[in-house]
Amino acid sequence: MKRLLLSLLAAMTMQLSWAQSQTVRGTVVDMSGFPVIGATVQVTGSKNAAITDPDGNFTLFNVPSGSNVSISYIGMKTQTVRATNTMNIRLEDDAKMLDEVVTIGYGTAKAKDLTSPIAVVRGEELVSVPSTSPMTAMQGKVAGVNVVSTGTPGSGPIVRIRGNGSFSNSNPLYVVDGMFYDNINFLNTGDIKDMSVLKDASAAAIYGVRAANGVVIIITRKGTRNQSAQISYDGYVGVQKATNVLKMANSNQYGQMLMEADYDTYSPYFKNSIDRFGGSYADTDFHNWTYGSDTDWYNELLREALITNHALSISGGSQKSSYSVGMNYLYQNGIMDVDNSYKRLNFRGALDYEATDRLKVGFNMVYSKANQVNPNNAAWQQAFNAPGIYPIYDPNNSDATPIKYAAPSSVGYTNNFYNPIATANYFNSKNKTDQLLTNFYADFELLPEKLHLKTSVSYDHSAIEGFTYIPKYYISAQLQKAASSLSKSTTTYNNYIWDNTLNYNDAFGKHNFGAMAGYSMRQESYRILTGSADNVPDGKEEYYYIGQGDEKSRKAGDNGSTYRGISYFARLNYNYANKYYLMFTFRADGSSKYQEHWGYFPSVGASWVVSEEPFMKSVKAIDYLKLRASWGKLGNDHVAASDGFASIATGNGASGVYGNTTIAGYQNTSYFSWLKWELVDEINIGFNLGLFNSRLSLDADYFHRMTRDAVISTSLPFDNKTLAGNYGKILNQGFDVSATWVDRVGKDFKYHVGTNLSFLRNEVKSLSGATMVNNGKVYNIVGKEMNSFYGYKVIGIYQNEAQIKADPIAVANGCQPGDFIYEDLNHNGKLDGEDRQTLGSYLPNFTYNVNLGFEYRNFDFELSTYGQAGAQIYNRKRALRYAQSTYNFDLDQFENRWTGEGSTNSNPSAKALTRGWNVSDQRVNSYFVESADFFRIQNVTLGYSFKKLRLGSYTLPSMRLSLTANRPLTLFSAHTFTPEISDADGWDTNVYPLTATYTFGIQINF
Repeated sequence: MKRLLLSLLAAMTMQLSWAQSQTVRGTVVDMSGFPVIGATVQVTGSKNAAITDPDGNFTLFNVPSGSNVSISYIGMKTQTVRATNTMNIRLEDDAKMLDEVVTIGYGTAKAKDLTSPIAVVRGEELVSVPSTSPMTAMQGKVAGVNVVSTGTPGSGPIVRIRGNGSFSNSNPLYVVDGMFYDNINFLNTGDIKDMSVLKDASAAAIYGVRAANGVVIIITRKGTRNQSAQISYDGYVGVQKATNVLKMANSNQYGQMLMEADYDTYSPYFKNSIDRFGGSYADTDFHNWTYGSDTDWYNELLREALITNHALSISGGSQKSSYSVGMNYLYQNGIMDVDNSYKRLNFRGALDYEATDRLKVGFNMVYSKANQVNPNNAAWQQAFNAPGIYPIYDPNNSDATPIKYAAPSSVGYTNNFYNPIATANYFNSKNKTDQLLTNFYADFELLPEKLHLKTSVSYDHSAIEGFTYIPKYYISAQLQKAASSLSKSTTTYNNYIWDNTLNYNDAFGKHNFGAMAGYSMRQESYRILTGSADNVPDGKEEYYYIGQGDEKSRKAGDNGSTYRGISYFARLNYNYANKYYLMFTFRADGSSKYQEHWGYFPSVGASWVVSEEPFMKSVKAIDYLKLRASWGKLGNDHVAASDGFASIATGNGASGVYGNTTIAGYQNTSYFSWLKWELVDEINIGFNLGLFNSRLSLDADYFHRMTRDAVISTSLPFDNKTLAGNYGKILNQGFDVSATWVDRVGKDFKYHVGTNLSFLRNEVKSLSGATMVNNGKVYNIVGKEMNSFYGYKVIGIYQNEAQIKADPIAVANGCQPGDFIYEDLNHNGKLDGEDRQTLGSYLPNFTYNVNLGFEYRNFDFELSTYGQAGAQIYNRKRALRYAQSTYNFDLDQFENRWTGEGSTNSNPSAKALTRGWNVSDQRVNSYFVESADFFRIQNVTLGYSFKKLRLGSYTLPSMRLSLTANRPLTLFSAHTFTPEISDADGWDTNVYPLTATYTFGIQINF
């Protein structure tokens, strides 16, 4: 009887359970009826969720009757509806994406809850750009983020967020899955889920002393629960070509320039060339001479090069776990026609597991192995300087070994001339990098949906082995290496961070608040071992050991550092009725690096959602309007801990005379300074606006960022040495504007148009009493832009002798027609140091991006442009003529030279370019400072997607084919390959050219 009652009770319980729960199946599509792949469908108030498959289908089990489900997808409006057995959901586009989850420091938040400007770039937006570094793909995608690309294979770009805020290091902080990095060149772009750029101080202050130059938070891809295994392949293959190749004077044009300047002095070089390599100088007019050697050095140095990338990933999950694994192979060959390349093999894995109802644990890992073959970039400058009147090879150069390269001395040149092809080939430099990032976390839910304790340990290990080998060779007495040389280095980094955070969120009526408190401990260790030797045998790299060289030439070095830090941080956020928001953050950083161990970094932000006010309901055009204001304080510890030197000198200056006897003495000089981190205060005021049913979105911000205690080296009194100190103050202020229009025409055609604009003003405000500091290549002057070019302004060309006689400056300096006229600033009739002025800076005042795209049925198209204005570069290639008047000329210098009165008032004569008045390392002038403004078609992509492609008996869920042109067109006026200079000071010399890249890509979901 008892057993019967128990059976009946169990049956009733099961029936009741079945009556109270259900299985929900459905499909999610967009407004055109196409499946939405990867949408999240979640039972409201629970962890029960599913992800839509390639057909947009989903299944939820054990859904309580009467429950609501929430359907969300990036770029679309989130919907919450009542659960039924069969559901068909149609999601609308959402340009503002207010429910989008944004990664912030030590947590996440919805976009609508932010009080500071945080820009988010999804991984899908980056992969269309073929690049070796994720940040290169970021160029133009975020207002206020300036990315300067480089052409060298495997090298990362220079990144600046809202200007340069430091004289020493303005690189942002990168946080990859909790670990701090100075660059993310090791990451595969396709492994990135999203990037959050914390642009202002209130957003970045949670990272304290590391955040002065902005923060970029990267989250790598993870798996999804309740999803069967998703296998995908993404790859491309393409070709790189140099664009805007600088045209140089050919042999005849070069001869005209020099022999116009001084026939008697320069004609022997050309006769020597003709005698040795062919041609004729029989004509009495040198303009008609012919040359057997007419080498185009840039053409000989360049080639088209391959780039290819292949990635395979598998992801999925069960009800309590999710996983994601993948591998990627990248190869980029260099466009310099020698062995220079970059290849990288990456593996990644991520696992998240709900161990209990209250405990979730996870682990993720990225391993990267890279090999970089470095070019000798000195060949680019040499290719500019070298004239075409001697060839690459000379069979008659009997002394040359191991290759019969032609010697510049064969036509009479001595020092400072090279054979650029020999320079490029007699060079072997490689780096091998192994990098491992691991992260483990445990998340304890102490109070359901309210209180969480999370602990996370991140560890990074990097090992870089590098060598440079120069073989023994002989070209001429001036170009030779009597003994081979080898230098090697082994560099290791071991960093770890242990983060612990306690998060609390709650709501009472219309009051919503959250609190976070955290503790972090970190250690950063760096070690480097170097060695060098001469006469190391050539041949195979297996011979390249220091021990193989001459014993007397062997040298070794060992260095390193270890810094430790602890931090306490907190965040409080509150909003009332989802209209009024406040956020406070505070971080206390302790560091072993400086004498002043502790720094304190607070911030506050507030926002008001005006569109939620009753008086705005009648304004139908405005869907969303939020006003924001914030302030924060940041630190920069990327400066040395101290600076100084001590020396003992003897000689007349330290000697004394006693009676008639000179007594030798010693002078002890000792200067030291303790440095501390630089400090940044920033104010940000902005708004977010959505109009016309979210079709138009507009974000705008004004910022005022002041760096204090900026480290800079100034001259010491009574000495020619410098000493670094916290002497500087730098202001960056400006506006960031982003706008996007998204709309549909009919059912099948969807399009968008957007722009990102950034206006920046940079100014040195103080140098601790000094008005100017000479930093070698550039100057820093109070009231001017950082890193300014400083010299004499050219205001014209002397046209005739009468003009020269009327100018006391020209008379005093022996000027001739065709020479430069310099501005006499103080009008004293002399050209002296007081007449120098700032000639510009490499910092752009304005950067812009315009992008547009459309989707029509299975086709998709994207076009983006990028440009900058207000920046200058120093054309060091041209200016280096001071070292040799017989260097070659670029074609523009030949075609537009001054040839007589009235011919031009901006370009000098051929003779002028051989005279020290016009070309001098001691007299920098504006002729060599050129505009770095450019406009570029950044990227063009055309794609076609196949849905449910049948391959025999197998149906392929989806496949996309694409054609991409990256940087196919760049317009600018500077006489260079590119005005984007990887040199931080804007000197155009030894610059590896940028390329246009054309690729064919394929993406397959199995």
